[in-house]
Amino acid sequence: IFGKARPPPLFGGGSGSSGPKADVIGAVDGKLECEPVNLSASSKRDAETGDDTGDDVGMPTWAGQLLSYVQQLFDVSTDDVVQRLRLVLVPYPKLPGGGATQDIRMRPDFYGPFWIATTAVLFLAATGNFARLVEAGSHLHFEAHYGLVGIAAAMIYGCLIAVPVVARVALFVSSEEVTNVDFRQMICVCGYALAPTIPISILCIVPVGFLRWLLVLVGLGASLHFLYEQLKDAFSVQTTWLKWTLLAAPCCGQALTYLVYRWHFFNSSPVPASGR
Repeated sequence: IFGKARPPPLFGGGSGSSGPKADVIGAVDGKLECEPVNLSASSKRDAETGDDTGDDVGMPTWAGQLLSYVQQLFDVSTDDVVQRLRLVLVPYPKLPGGGATQDIRMRPDFYGPFWIATTAVLFLAATGNFARLVEAGSHLHFEAHYGLVGIAAAMIYGCLIAVPVVARVALFVSSEEVTNVDFRQMICVCGYALAPTIPISILCIVPVGFLRWLLVLVGLGASLHFLYEQLKDAFSVQTTWLKWTLLAAPCCGQALTYLVYRWHFFNSSPVPASGR
């Protein structure tokens, strides 16, 4: 009995095979036929839903969208930044064709405003301390006021944050559509408008009160002129008071920055440490 028994072959057999041998082959063949179908359906389902649960986990959809959005805000060349700075620092004579003005409206960026704001914070605090050192005449009677860094950061970054917040609240009160205001352009223009603070702060080291006031007013005038030229036609709003509010908010932020710099940074004294 044992000598005649043979294990059924897994593969082979003619078309007329029947019995247990044919059942085994048919089960194996059926399994081999079903597995590719199941795998194909799973792959199609993952491709349609964007779900990747395999070994190679891709970037989440929201992360890719966020990265693409941020990339648009920093997609600017050095020539673009230079042309936009020229609009602020050297408004006249105007460039022929108004290419830079149209470009900043169509492609607002955050790269220039970020570095301008960061540089302005450092320069305002440094020149305020250095001007006080020049007036003291000797480093023996001088103590650096490091709190000016925090004050400058609060003024500069606070201006860039507060302006769109005020604009959003004004839109809510007026029931105007949010799409009527491009907040990216508003932040971009406010950031570039801070550019005059950097050369003005360097010139304000000269210990002449009248000259400092004159320089601060000139810088403020350049910033306000740039803001008006860039924002006067930027808002598609119907309410008159809303349009003036959207124009006044960034102008007030710039004026506050310049005036606080002139009044406080050259006259303040550091708070003495306890026990000294």
